[in-house]
Amino acid sequence: MSATADVMSGNWRGIDPSFAEQFSENYAAAWNSHQPEQVLALMTDDVVYEDAAWPGGEIHGRAGVRAFLEATWRAIPDMKLTLENSALLDPAGPRAARYWHATATNTGRWDPPGLLATGRRISFQGGTFLEFRDGKVCRVRVVYDAAELLRQAGVLPKAGSRGERLAFLAANLRTRLHRR
Repeated sequence: MSATADVMSGNWRGIDPSFAEQFSENYAAAWNSHQPEQVLALMTDDVVYEDAAWPGGEIHGRAGVRAFLEATWRAIPDMKLTLENSALLDPAGPRAARYWHATATNTGRWDPPGLLATGRRISFQGGTFLEFRDGKVCRVRVVYDAAELLRQAGVLPKAGSRGERLAFLAANLRTRLHRR
């Protein structure tokens, strides 16, 4: 039976739309509080958190998420999330997604990987994909353009610039040398 047929027959395995809306609003408010306990209270003990900008990409458990949150807020302490649109639901399971927009100023060291503060203002969009168990989030996947974020922070050269062309030239040279 298809997901659409499941919904039509009342055999839906997803989550309630009002729960998804309220949860995503609470999640954004917790992030905007810059208090790790508020974010962690919404997660299971064994949460898996995925963020491509974090070394290794995948974080396991609340202690790991706490370290990630603290590192993020140290680098961009004024980060503010604004939700866009409504929560998108997966009728096949307890999953929801929400698009957002973030603004921040890079006034602290980004560690890891150890980037010094640039003092620049950044503005970026992304999406958070949540999977739930027992009313809490057990898996988080955060997607955004990390390269664009680093361009705005002044760490990477602007797209299409001479600096970017030189960086690609250096990367290609490195690739050729490693093939030998």
